[in-house]
Amino acid sequence: MSFAEFEVRPPGAPAIRVPIEPLPFLIGRSPDNHLVLRDNRASRAHATVSATGGGLVISDAGSRNGIEVNGTKTDSHLLKPGDVIGFGVEESYTLVFHETSVDRTQTSHGGLRKLRSMLEVARSLAGALSIDHVLSAVVDAALDITLCDRGFLLLSGEAGLKVRVSRQSGGRPLPSEELGIPTSFLNDSLRGRSELLSMRFDPKQCLDTSVLNLSLQSAVCVPLIKVRVQEMSETAVVGTIADTIGLLYLDSRTDRGELTITSRDLLQSLAIEASFVLENARLLEQERKQQQVDQELRIAQAIQRDLLPDANQFPSSGWLQGAGLSIPSRQVGGDYFDLIPAGDDRWDIVMADVSGKGVSSALLAGLLQGAFVMSTAEQIPPAVICDRLNRFLLSRTDGSKYVTIFLASIYREAPMQWANAGHCAPLLLRPGGEAHELSPTGMPVGMLEEARWLDAAVQLHKGDTLLLYTDGVTEARRASGEMYGLDRVLAIARRHLQESPSILVDSIRADVAAFTGGAPQRDDLTLLAVRFDG
Repeated sequence: MSFAEFEVRPPGAPAIRVPIEPLPFLIGRSPDNHLVLRDNRASRAHATVSATGGGLVISDAGSRNGIEVNGTKTDSHLLKPGDVIGFGVEESYTLVFHETSVDRTQTSHGGLRKLRSMLEVARSLAGALSIDHVLSAVVDAALDITLCDRGFLLLSGEAGLKVRVSRQSGGRPLPSEELGIPTSFLNDSLRGRSELLSMRFDPKQCLDTSVLNLSLQSAVCVPLIKVRVQEMSETAVVGTIADTIGLLYLDSRTDRGELTITSRDLLQSLAIEASFVLENARLLEQERKQQQVDQELRIAQAIQRDLLPDANQFPSSGWLQGAGLSIPSRQVGGDYFDLIPAGDDRWDIVMADVSGKGVSSALLAGLLQGAFVMSTAEQIPPAVICDRLNRFLLSRTDGSKYVTIFLASIYREAPMQWANAGHCAPLLLRPGGEAHELSPTGMPVGMLEEARWLDAAVQLHKGDTLLLYTDGVTEARRASGEMYGLDRVLAIARRHLQESPSILVDSIRADVAAFTGGAPQRDDLTLLAVRFDG
């Protein structure tokens, strides 16, 4: 008996054969079609195959990109054996039309329809039930195709192949221990092969007598391929065969002989389905882990936001006024700043920048905050605080993390005492626009045990402004790579010298944003400005 089928050639995956039934036969991206094209560029209803008096005709179903037969675009074509059908785009599915005569006793009209239904059920189950439930359905379908007695789905891991699903004919579960064949033997059989394998069974390969007593005669192995799915927009979903991630192993008490071409193609299709299910499960697990990480980072972000000072609580009047902000480049940042009252006639200020980015730097910044608050309460000189922090960090991080810090105690009626541990030199701006840099008095803390710091002093006068910043400000970049630089910071500071610290901080932030023009923020950006009116 003669019947028609398509040889379906997915991009980057093995070809399979699909019977053209029932008629009309629908082709497209929608899952309601008889042949589903996993390509976002295909239309939901792309083409149809219908019967006429002269044979089968393929017609465009009003698709966006049309159909091609043997490289020529057409609206309708009477199919002839060997015709190659395309779907109007490159690197997509191609179909080859065949008319053939084979023994259909094992692949009857009802059997193929049943198998197609099983595949659709397996595909739909992937999003609703457990992965093992779906893989069990795949193994059961493979047993129905081959009429084998037992089926095992094995996955590759660091220790080699391991049984994930084991079934026997009739949809009954089977203990995985009853595989009985060394997985190394199966792995050796797969080595160097990427096609379906048939083998005669050698009883000497058995691990135990329970399998030997089954008198197995033949086995079939179907490799499971690694499937990579690209992002979907206007591009196709492409599966590529890279290496095997496991295999579908089936065996029988009788010598099955060679499988028919149709059975081989259906088994290959099942293997691809299983590979898609496994890849979807992997991506889902990866997404769940990422969601967990994101949730933890959101919590960390909220905690860090609560720990950072509320700049709205900084003094806006009196003999000292202040304003500041910190914008992390990621969910959490490694910058820290604060302005803390230490009596009626003294304020302590700090700005720190922890090396690196992310959670580890944020945790270290939190530790620094606690250490600074405690030291302020004890009224310890800035250089002594640097020395203590240095010893603390070296004992905890072994020099793998370091911190740049600027510390200062501002007195109403005495010179400001300060120390700079390798931090960006703050700007001391006089009312007339004269600027002085408060350069480092020692290296960053946490680098060397023998490091030492010196205290320095400077007399502040009415109208003086102290501007602290991290290198996320001066090293902010345009898309072209040009850096913002200290000169721009100084120009904005001089322009707003007579205005409040909050206006000065907001002006610098706005100018940095305008300069970068939306380019990604590479580093945490932190600013602190204080005005002395004592």
